Amino acid sequence: MAATSLDYKENCADPVAEARALREKIRVHNANPPAQSNAGAVATYNAEARALNAQKGPVAARLRACAEAFFQMKANHPLSTVVTPSKDKLSKIATAAGKLTLAQKRAGSRWNPETYDFLKYGPGKPGMTTRSDRKPVPLPSSIKAVYKALDETRPDIPRTSYLQGVRAPAIGSADPAYPGRRINGVAFDHIIPLRRLVTFRDFLKLTPRNMYLVANSPANSQWLSRAANSSKQSGSSYFVSGASPAWLQAQAKLREKATKEVQELIAALLKSQGA
Repeated sequence: MAATSLDYKENCADPVAEARALREKIRVHNANPPAQSNAGAVATYNAEARALNAQKGPVAARLRACAEAFFQMKANHPLSTVVTPSKDKLSKIATAAGKLTLAQKRAGSRWNPETYDFLKYGPGKPGMTTRSDRKPVPLPSSIKAVYKALDETRPDIPRTSYLQGVRAPAIGSADPAYPGRRINGVAFDHIIPLRRLVTFRDFLKLTPRNMYLVANSPANSQWLSRAANSSKQSGSSYFVSGASPAWLQAQAKLREKATKEVQELIAALLKSQGA
């Protein structure tokens, strides 16, 4: 599947650069054929051609995997825009991620125990004060550094942007989290808290750029009232204190949807990296 839009080239910057580099190597190679009378040079030239041609398929596959991932994202969230990191933000994430060992990348998901059941939670249930999502287990310092880097590089999202199909609610409008109350401020919210996202399967194997794209993807973004966002505990909107039970249930379903989409995006981007 081909794509030529600016969004595509920006979102898939790494595989696009890899494809361009390969095309340039092929161009240089083709522009410098050896004299046919030099058998040794011809043999070397042909060997280089075979090596370059062998790279075409894998490079194209990685580019296609990235393109298809964002085509799917666009299909799921047609009104949303994928935000990309500035050089400064990317550098901060890269510095933290660069300190991870291969073993830590492989073992990161051990700190993400799937012990919660969103739809069975409710106000006053004992599990809400003991389960890992309410009180997460401590992260190793290396993984915590990646989380902090992502947290410190959150994007500035204009209130005119669409998240989950809607723009930021108007100041003074009804707050869906708190029936009878009005919104006095709005906030960009990560549906899957970054603290938990860094422990998702294979997340730490992503490039710093792809970590940022996943963390702030349309699948993982929503608008919340400032009051609801401020009262979150452990980063999960499902634990907003005093909120409407119906709204909490809706948040639970939204997070289950986001979890599926984000895990699929991680897998696709990992494939685009050739991993």
